[in-house]
Amino acid sequence: MLTPKDLFSILVVGAFWGCTNPFLRRGAATATAGVDKDDKDDSPNTTKKETKNQEHTKSTTSSSSLGSTVLSSLQKFRRWEVWVPYLFNQCGSLFFYYLLANSNLTVAVPVCNALSLVFSIVTSFYLGERVDKPLRAIFGATLVTGGVAICVAASSSSSSTTTTTNEER
Repeated sequence: MLTPKDLFSILVVGAFWGCTNPFLRRGAATATAGVDKDDKDDSPNTTKKETKNQEHTKSTTSSSSLGSTVLSSLQKFRRWEVWVPYLFNQCGSLFFYYLLANSNLTVAVPVCNALSLVFSIVTSFYLGERVDKPLRAIFGATLVTGGVAICVAASSSSSSTTTTTNEER
């Protein structure tokens, strides 16, 4: 059976994971825009030699796709818009590890992931992100919430049946 402590942990994990996803998405988009802007050098004082050196550097960097991917990721992570939500997301992961050690996995894992989805939808809505099909999102969140309720109810009833059976022996 899920204890109130487990239910609180599940709610915290779902909230941390779900609420940080839109902020991570927004931070990554902002960081990508900043990196792209830094790559373009439109200053009129650039000489032809400097332009050739920049083009050579860009072609060398683009030839190593793994290196450019790592560099791009590190440049994104420098920005606080990315790493602050990332730290909160990792706090949710710490609660999740606690939950894995102390609760019923067949309930905790799907419920955490489902609540993460619901919190992500709600947070995206409050941040003003455009949802392509809002009725589908609301319907999906409702189905997920109903599924979570069924999982918790089934877990509660199976654990009470087990307790009754053990008491009869």
